[in-house]
Amino acid sequence: MDQNHLLPQYNLILIRYAEIWLKSQKIKIRMLKYLMSNITKILKRKGIKFNKYQMSKDSSRVFFFFNNKDIVSAIKVIKNAFGVHSLSPAIRTSNNLKNITERTIELAKDILDRKDTFALRVKRSGKHSFTSMEVAQIVGKAVIDNFPNHDLKVNLTQPKKQIFIEIRGEFTYIFSQIIKSKWGGLPIEPQKKIVVMDIGRLNDIIAGFLLMRRGSEIYPILIDLTDDGTGVEDWISNWKEIGDYIPTNNIRLAKFRIYDILKKIYPELEEKQYFCGICRLIRFDLMSKILKNPKFQFYEKIKAVTDGISLNNSNYCPDSIDLETLAINTLHLSHPIFTPLIGIGESKIHDLSKKISKNLKKVNYCPFKPENQVFDAEKLKEIYNKLNVDNNLLYIVENGLDINIF
Repeated sequence: MDQNHLLPQYNLILIRYAEIWLKSQKIKIRMLKYLMSNITKILKRKGIKFNKYQMSKDSSRVFFFFNNKDIVSAIKVIKNAFGVHSLSPAIRTSNNLKNITERTIELAKDILDRKDTFALRVKRSGKHSFTSMEVAQIVGKAVIDNFPNHDLKVNLTQPKKQIFIEIRGEFTYIFSQIIKSKWGGLPIEPQKKIVVMDIGRLNDIIAGFLLMRRGSEIYPILIDLTDDGTGVEDWISNWKEIGDYIPTNNIRLAKFRIYDILKKIYPELEEKQYFCGICRLIRFDLMSKILKNPKFQFYEKIKAVTDGISLNNSNYCPDSIDLETLAINTLHLSHPIFTPLIGIGESKIHDLSKKISKNLKKVNYCPFKPENQVFDAEKLKEIYNKLNVDNNLLYIVENGLDINIF
C-alpha cells in the first residue's frame, strides 16, 4: 500500500527502535524519553498536530496518535528522526478476539485483491487467554470466510500481502506496512554537546550530521575564509537543510570571519608551503578562544569538536597536512576532535550528502588554494608563534555573527 493511501481508520503511528533496545533498562528509558521529546518538537515546528503519545508497558514500542488527515505528513517527519528504526500507520483496538477479528477484516477489505495470497503476522506481549498461533488461525479463517469470491489463500513463506497484529497488554495494533526509517541511530540528547567546526566544506557538515546521528546535540561554528562572502548564502542554505533533522525551534549558527588575518599573513609568509597548516592552527586557536569566552556560556558544556577530514583528496588542502596538523591541535584546543569521515571514500560521502538532502550545495570556501603544502610540526609551531595573532582572534570572537536559520 502506498504511504499516501491510508485507511481512514488509522489514527496512530507505531514506532520501533533497534539500537536503543540493546541498552540497559535505565539508559533505554532515558533514550526513549528523549526520542519522544525530539519527535514532538519536530512535529510542532512543522505544524503537524498530534493528540497524544505514549510508550508501551513493555517499553518496546512508542505510539503517536493523530487525526487521520495528518498521518501522511507525520510519517515523513518521524522516519527522519534519529533513533527510529521503523514505523507503521495503524489501527488500535482492544485485546478482545472479536474486536481484533472485526478490525482486521476492515483492513483486509482495503488491501486484499482477488486471488491474493496473504499471511497474518501475530505478536503478543502480556498475559492473554489465547496464543499468537490461535489468533492467526481464527482471524485468518475469518478473513477468508468474509471474502468468499476473492479466492484467497494463506501463504506463510512468500505471501503477496501481509497483515500485522501486535497484541500488547490490553490493546491491539493492526497494520499492513512497515516503513523503514531513513537513518536509525540514537536519539539526540542535550548532554552530548559537540561543536561542528565548519569552514564551508560539505565534509564538515556531513561530519557533524553523522555525530548527530549518534545522539549528539550539535553547535555549528562557521569559520568564514571567503573574501567577499561569496557562497555564504549557499552555506547557510546547507545548514537549513540539516536543520530539518534538529529537534529545536531555534537553530543558531555562530559565524566568525578569519579572511582578514589570512589575507595579511599570506603575502608576508616566506614559506608559503606552511600556509594550510597555519590556517588550521588559526582555526583551532580561534575555537579555543570561543569556547573559553563567557559570552558563549552554553559552550562550557561542549564535549568535543568535529572535523571534516576524509583522506580522499576532495578538499583544497592536502589530506596529509590536515591529518598531521590534528596531531598538534593540543597547542590550543584541549577538546577531542572527532573525524567521522576519515575512513569514508569520496563516492560514499557523495551518496551521504544526497541522502541527507538533494539540495546541499558545494561552496567555494577557500580563495587562497595554496599548492605544494608540507608539514613539519616544530617549524609550523615556530612560524605560528611569530605571527602573534592573539589580539586579532579575540577581536574576531567579540565580533562574531549570530544567524538564526529557523
